[in-house]
Amino acid sequence: MSKKKNLNRPATLPTTHKPGTPFHDYFEYLDLNNFSDISEALNALIKDLKSDYFLQWEAVISEENDFPLTKKQKSALENLISFDTEWEEEGILYINEIPRPSELWYEIARKIASHLVEEKAFDTTEGGNEAIFEGWPELLEVLKTHATYLSLPENIESVYDIFPPKVFHQLNLQLCLDTLSGLGQDDELTLEDEEQQIRIEWLINALKEHTDMVSYFKLTLETLLSKVKMPTKDEKIFIDTMVKTLNLPSEKAFLLDYLLLMKEKK
Repeated sequence: MSKKKNLNRPATLPTTHKPGTPFHDYFEYLDLNNFSDISEALNALIKDLKSDYFLQWEAVISEENDFPLTKKQKSALENLISFDTEWEEEGILYINEIPRPSELWYEIARKIASHLVEEKAFDTTEGGNEAIFEGWPELLEVLKTHATYLSLPENIESVYDIFPPKVFHQLNLQLCLDTLSGLGQDDELTLEDEEQQIRIEWLINALKEHTDMVSYFKLTLETLLSKVKMPTKDEKIFIDTMVKTLNLPSEKAFLLDYLLLMKEKK
């Protein structure tokens, strides 16, 4: 049986446009190898998703190519045309004085996400990355609420599936490890202080929220420790507390099983 077509989801859009069409280059003045520029690009993407910038342009492009419009696209297009007296002659070239994006929204999102990935182990003494602990979760939430009516690549049905699995899960891992951020930055930020040990509880709760990531990486306590760098005195307390809290038989036990047991008990 064939899958029922999602009538709220537009067709995959073309990437070619008529000659002379102006474009907005999302990354024209940004260096995505620069932390502040990555954050700027991420914030811009979130803002443009919330403001329906991409929805409006997808409606315009669908109309230009005689694609069937979704209800959301029709509404967006009607609002634009009512304020554009030159629509019949030239079409829509600018919305709020900004031309259409030079890349599809999900290509922009993929590019930004790939530059948020850290290949090295998370160093607790260096502090967290605001683009990860604030920007990445906000982007995921905005995708869920505002990208529902946007186009997707062929054979992709979920907004989260626009990201390569390794990138998606790595960013969620970085988000989880951010709960340990700051350990070792000064003498007071240590797990030797019992008040700081709540960070381990935060981490466990974060891992329970991202069990698909735990499964993807087949995380054990041993492999988790290979992905985070913390002071030696903190690492020993971390290991002992994790083993005791999760009732792990060894550091090689798969964390997923014990995280799921904790969820079932609650």
